[in-house]
Amino acid sequence: MSISSKPETLILQPTYFLLLLLIFNVEAKCRKGCDLALASYYIWEGSNLTYISNIFKQKIPEILLFNPQVSSPDTIRSGTRINVPFSCECLNGDFLGHTFEYKTEVGDTYVKVAGLAFANLTTQYWIQRVNNYEPTQIPDFALINVTINCSCGDRHVSKDYGLFTTYPLRPGENLSSVVNETDLPADLLQRFNPDSDFGAGSGIVFLPAKGE
Repeated sequence: MSISSKPETLILQPTYFLLLLLIFNVEAKCRKGCDLALASYYIWEGSNLTYISNIFKQKIPEILLFNPQVSSPDTIRSGTRINVPFSCECLNGDFLGHTFEYKTEVGDTYVKVAGLAFANLTTQYWIQRVNNYEPTQIPDFALINVTINCSCGDRHVSKDYGLFTTYPLRPGENLSSVVNETDLPADLLQRFNPDSDFGAGSGIVFLPAKGE
């Protein structure tokens, strides 16, 4: 096993991080998270609710609460999406996200874990920054950290929404298709995602999922 000599990004305990803020007079980018966020998981061929339940550490009945369109846990179809609940935390006062613990399989890379196991809900960059292993030297059956970004909303845009979905855009999707799927105004989606290109066919956007 080869460990990178580069300094890793550490998840600091809150007490130590607050001390650093005082010492260096650094302004935190976030101060708190929210109890609930959703991950829009694209069902790829071979995945199922048991697999998704395991990697997100969520019980299947809890996942089904946020997926009324699923009539049976045995009948989810590939090529569709389901919502997976998770807590959205302020990590190190730097960004909103949640770090999951994932056990690697034979041949896993950060790219594969991000793109397949977690269905593009994260990227190689976000996984690599919270792990020691070099991208090409990840041991089989090792526990690694997987960070997924999330949103708790922006009251300067709207105070009407308290639940947000981390939504990976796929090829062929654009602002119009997302508007049709969510039944939300295009202007609202763009204001919640000012730096996002809805027509890129990749990347993460945050979609209002429920009013407060």
